[in-house]
Amino acid sequence: MRIAVVSRYWPSNERSGVTLAAAAHVKILAAAGHDVSIIGSVDTVLDEHLPVSARYHVAARGSGSLYSPARLSREHLRKVIETLSPELVIVEAWQTALTDTTIDVASDAHVPLLMVSHGASVHPFGPGPLEHLRALAWRHYRSITLPRLISRLNVLTTLDESSTSDRFFDRDLARRMGIPVVPLANSAVNWSPGFIERERRRPQILVIGYFSRIKNQMAALEVCAALPQHLHMRFVGPRVGGYYERCVGHARELGLESRVTFAEDAECDVADEIAGSLVVLSTSITEALPLTLIEAMAAGTPFVATPVGAVPSLQGGVLAADRMQQTAAVRTLAEESSEWCRCSEAGRRQFFRDFSRERVAAQLMHAIDIARAPLLRRRWAPAGIASHSGTEQ
Repeated sequence: MRIAVVSRYWPSNERSGVTLAAAAHVKILAAAGHDVSIIGSVDTVLDEHLPVSARYHVAARGSGSLYSPARLSREHLRKVIETLSPELVIVEAWQTALTDTTIDVASDAHVPLLMVSHGASVHPFGPGPLEHLRALAWRHYRSITLPRLISRLNVLTTLDESSTSDRFFDRDLARRMGIPVVPLANSAVNWSPGFIERERRRPQILVIGYFSRIKNQMAALEVCAALPQHLHMRFVGPRVGGYYERCVGHARELGLESRVTFAEDAECDVADEIAGSLVVLSTSITEALPLTLIEAMAAGTPFVATPVGAVPSLQGGVLAADRMQQTAAVRTLAEESSEWCRCSEAGRRQFFRDFSRERVAAQLMHAIDIARAPLLRRRWAPAGIASHSGTEQ
């Protein structure tokens, strides 16, 4: 089958949960014998090392919010889709100019559509005024654009079927609209089979992700400052941006220069860092289902994480909502081998049961079968909004 996979970014441009999952899906499809092509919004997609027959660059900017309007050449995208003539289009993630517009273009061309959802980010992340202003800027997208886009899908996947988090707003909306919703979990990318015993691990707390207020690395530094001196913290993520500079400065202010290191993906083996660390820490203020926590469970590395998104469904660590709880949880895992082993074993069991590569591959193939089935899609749109209208430009 000819399949086009569309993602704003790919790993050569940005290594994130979305891009790594998209690349993993391409590999699954190619291994199953499908003819796969990829489309990205940055020209590095043309050099992406994936088993595909074609790569296309469609320049695109923006996300669809009031502060970041979507901009791209719809005609260019239409010609790319026409050239590829796919039998199925897989779209990775909402809220990007490229992926959202692809839904309209492919639907207008009567190509079946599978949306691989990584969660919707249209609600406040917390009680602060900044979060509510951000959500206000997404109000039109949440109430008009997103429902219209969902109405054009053949099937939508979800990272979790039962979480009550607002990050799964699209899942619940699709169900109400009669659009098929099926599970598609993430699996470990940075992982190698094998297990390192607790006694052989470095006294290291690992924090993975791009530097931003969303990932909240400043809070992780506060946790490090409250931990015993023999415990070190290692951050893995691009060393760029104002928030990164703030983190470096804050580490200096806290006197952590000898206990904190900053590395990029290309400078270390991320799988080795996860497998050799004592604890993986996630202080994010919002997530759907962090890939790094799944990778931690695969390696048997306990995690401490904020209870956001579907994280409470993970069994390989401790949920901790604030700095005091996070510090206490890390200390417990570092000092009590029984609790560490309990979390390690529970995480590995759940990984092999729910997040193995074989299970994810089977889920993806099932989603494709549903997307390709000759089902009558319900065309639904808010009053006054035609279901065939274009996305914001």
